[in-house]
Amino acid sequence: MRQFLWCIFALILLVFSLGISWQISKTTNFLYSFWYQTLHINDVVIKNVPKNTQGKRDFPIDNIQLHETKFADIVQAIHQQGYGLAEISYVNNHAVSKRLLTNAEVLHLKDVANLLNAVEKLWWGSLILLFGVLFLYGLNIDKINVNSIRKMPTGKQKIMSLLSFIVLLVVVLGIWGFTEVFYYLHTVIFPAEHQWFFYYRDSLMATLMKAPDIFSAIAAQLLAVALLIAWAVDTALSSYQVKRLRNSNK
Repeated sequence: MRQFLWCIFALILLVFSLGISWQISKTTNFLYSFWYQTLHINDVVIKNVPKNTQGKRDFPIDNIQLHETKFADIVQAIHQQGYGLAEISYVNNHAVSKRLLTNAEVLHLKDVANLLNAVEKLWWGSLILLFGVLFLYGLNIDKINVNSIRKMPTGKQKIMSLLSFIVLLVVVLGIWGFTEVFYYLHTVIFPAEHQWFFYYRDSLMATLMKAPDIFSAIAAQLLAVALLIAWAVDTALSSYQVKRLRNSNK
């Protein structure tokens, strides 16, 4: 029972930590500059922009700073309920300003903005649950005995639970693949009548993101930072409980 309670606490903590990780990543533009180089996104831009079917073959392909700025503009807009998406533009080599996104891309990104709003509400809910479980763990610490469900599990129990979760996740992704799972979630989350898949030749947005590669990279980045945050909180809580328990036995 105690280990089950900790598993619930760990999942709630992970959701909370992912929210913090998201905010940290947002301030760094999701490390787009790093992933741009690592994933060789410029090669995708050079290859596909000249083939663009939406009249955007004049998009500057060698201006890496412009590419980073346009990604940042999209990130900012989806965190503002999608406002400003249709106004995102670029200036071609003839000093003519043109829209970056097509109507279908704007609609999809507004769906993404709505999803972020829903996830934010989930995060606030997890925060309330987290404080509730933290209160349970810290309540009447001097009355805790060896079998109390409020006592944190041992480090071995925590590692076994975490490894079980990781193995399950790896098995799921191994069977279906990240890309397949990513696409399936899109069919479930977004309205069926809204386009969410874009070929590189049809979309500057997809080209600049090298979708879906950049999303798997960002997902790994978010999870890594979230696990560090969750580990720090769990370590602090365990240390607090041990200290209080020792004091109560004196």
